[in-house]
Order: sequence, then structure tokens, then C-alpha cells
Amino acid sequence: MNIRTRRYFAIFITCAATLALYGTAAWRVEQLRQLPREYASCNFERCIPHNATLNALR
Repeated sequence: MNIRTRRYFAIFITCAATLALYGTAAWRVEQLRQLPREYASCNFERCIPHNATLNALR
């Protein structure tokens, strides 16, 4: 492998790794977005719906 081939290979691997990380993050965000709103505030099996916290402020 000459220098040019190694450079192109390194650029390709860097781009592939970046796209893999971005794709994984986008997939995780999409999975979380599809959850019902009640699960957004769950922590250690104790769920607090969003409207309950807003009602306390009124």
C-alpha cells in the first residue's frame, strides 16, 4: 500500500466511523421520540406525568 492509498483508506474509515456514530445517535433519538410522553419522566420505576408537575405550579 502506498501513501495515497493509506490516506484515502484513513479518510474512508474516519467518514464511516463518523456516519456510524451519527446514525446510532439518530436511531436512539427516534426510539426515544416514539415512547409515550408518560415514560419521559420515569426514573427508577417511579413515573411522574408531565401534566402532574405543571398542575403543581398553578
